[in-house]
Amino acid sequence: MRTLVTSILGICLFSMTFTANAETNKPISIPQKVTQNILKRHPNAQDMHASQENHFGKQLLEVSFKDEAGQPVLELFNQQGHLYTNEIIIEDLSEIYPQVIAALKAAFPKHEIKRAEMIGNPNGVGQEYEIYLNADGIDWKISVTGHGVIQDKQQIKS
Repeated sequence: MRTLVTSILGICLFSMTFTANAETNKPISIPQKVTQNILKRHPNAQDMHASQENHFGKQLLEVSFKDEAGQPVLELFNQQGHLYTNEIIIEDLSEIYPQVIAALKAAFPKHEIKRAEMIGNPNGVGQEYEIYLNADGIDWKISVTGHGVIQDKQQIKS
């Protein structure tokens, strides 16, 4: 019974953290359940940071960290604290789907992509992209589907 109560409290705190961050943009603490999940698979994970994201219509917690080899890892967790999927950093920007590039050009005619990440849908076909770009001196974080539909635009404050 105590384990059940502890689990329910953990889920409630995790959900409250999601809601609070969405409204205030303050740094997010990483729930213990998520930290334990990461450390079980990556015992030497370091430099963990969390942020709130929406992908595939779900509110997710992104945790970035460095693995045993010092390589960056980006993992997305659902509100129950379970691993949902990973984000993959796109090294070669020419690998971004043409329809995604076309959508970015339409929304931001003069832009420069700074970084791109691809998120595979764990529940079916498709992917989404998280694109960090600069347009007219303003930094943006753009979420766009693989079909080129912009889901979200957030101005990044320096």
